[in-house]
Amino acid sequence: MKITARLLLPVLAVGLAGGAALGQTFPPQTFPPLKRESVLSEALPKGAPVPALVKGARIAFAPGQPTGRHLHPVSVVGVVTRGSFIVQIEGGAEHVVKTGEPFFEAANVPTVRFDNASKTEPAEIVAFYLTDSDSRPLIEMLNAKP
Repeated sequence: MKITARLLLPVLAVGLAGGAALGQTFPPQTFPPLKRESVLSEALPKGAPVPALVKGARIAFAPGQPTGRHLHPVSVVGVVTRGSFIVQIEGGAEHVVKTGEPFFEAANVPTVRFDNASKTEPAEIVAFYLTDSDSRPLIEMLNAKP
């Protein structure tokens, strides 16, 4: 016996309507309210470019890889997605940023270190550059300490 779409569609419709008529409804799934926990709040520095564009990048570091002294002409916010990093903003103390933790690098403020803390494991960040132009450089490498 060959079943055609003309015969099958009315059968399906009756079956679905019959289930609803029999009170077979499914309760909507409920979820608890979303919880929001502040993890980062930084003021954008005066004189920094007014963000009109956000550019993101996933940046992978080899074991023990340093960045070298650098600055960003735009503010950068991001999160460590793998491993941990030793970070030092010029004039500040070193601190460690671990997987899942955010970081912020203010525009035009030198970063002395943003180095993979592990000598044996790779590490990774996702960085978002708050820029005013698609053509503005995102990083400037600096010489060793002046």
